[in-house]
Amino acid sequence: MHAKLPHKHSNTFLKAKKRWTLKQEALFFSLLADLLGAGFSLKQALQSLQSFMAINLTGVVEYLNTGGSFSASLKENISEALYCQLYIAEKHGNLLQTVQQLGQYLTKRLQQKAKLHALLIYPLLILGMLAFILSGIKIWLAPELVRFNSQRATVSYRQIENYAWYIGAIFSIVMFFYVLKIGYWWKKQSLLGRHSWYSGLPVLGKIYRQYLRYYLTFNLGLLLRSGLEFQQICELLQSFSPNTLLHQLGIELEKYLVSGRNLAELIKNYHFFPTELGLFFEKGKTQLEIGDDLLSYSKLAYLRLLQQMDVLLSWVQPLLFLLIAAIIIGTYLALLLPIYSSLGGMYT
Repeated sequence: MHAKLPHKHSNTFLKAKKRWTLKQEALFFSLLADLLGAGFSLKQALQSLQSFMAINLTGVVEYLNTGGSFSASLKENISEALYCQLYIAEKHGNLLQTVQQLGQYLTKRLQQKAKLHALLIYPLLILGMLAFILSGIKIWLAPELVRFNSQRATVSYRQIENYAWYIGAIFSIVMFFYVLKIGYWWKKQSLLGRHSWYSGLPVLGKIYRQYLRYYLTFNLGLLLRSGLEFQQICELLQSFSPNTLLHQLGIELEKYLVSGRNLAELIKNYHFFPTELGLFFEKGKTQLEIGDDLLSYSKLAYLRLLQQMDVLLSWVQPLLFLLIAAIIIGTYLALLLPIYSSLGGMYT
């Protein structure tokens, strides 16, 4: 039976810690992976990092000197997901491999965030100019067009405006009740159900689903590879914070084990589990073999995750330009239709 993990550290070295930014996390894990790979011990690597990093690692080093674990020393600085991954690797797996993957993944996220900002600058600038132009049209030009129209055209134009207002009002009411329905449904969902919903969303859900596949198969692979029994794995996962995915997964796994149900049912119930996962738990395979299969799959899932993130970024700017084109066409139509209506009224 595993002891409950501490969620709040009374040690004075860990007090008043601030959560690191993505840039700080990426730099820390990347440099730490390089130093560990070069043969430095964990304490030596942290002491070396302290001399050329802006973040203060004194508390981390001192906490390790008192016998504390590496993952616990960083718990207040990093996200809960990173902490869980570090804890599992530190206790039951390969810490170097985990730190290397975290460094690569966080660095890639940082690069893609910078790329996204660069891609958004020009389209957002154009959208800002369009918003300014549309405001000018609405305030100054539209009233002039209404006055210019003949009585027949004016009525027609106002009818169009009224129809648009009614349609907008109906749409807003429908959306309001739809959001209420979603909120009611959301409150009834378990944490696993919510993660499954996230992973089922279009576009971004695909990226999130791939991340969870990497995250879960990597951690489960490490635990099985370490020789832990399924019941011990469930107890370990439940020792994490209740608001984490791994904690809820531990509860769900234990339910299936106690009831004797097939794990394939659990895999089918949630979008974020890879369909191939059921094949890994076929009869005749040892836990070590299953652990190796999961770790191999996690490497492929990690590469797919990076690839999908790159593909998504490549679509950002074209989609924004399509939106800009649609706004420009809509603006022209809003200007030209009343004018054509006026001309038609003059000739009749």
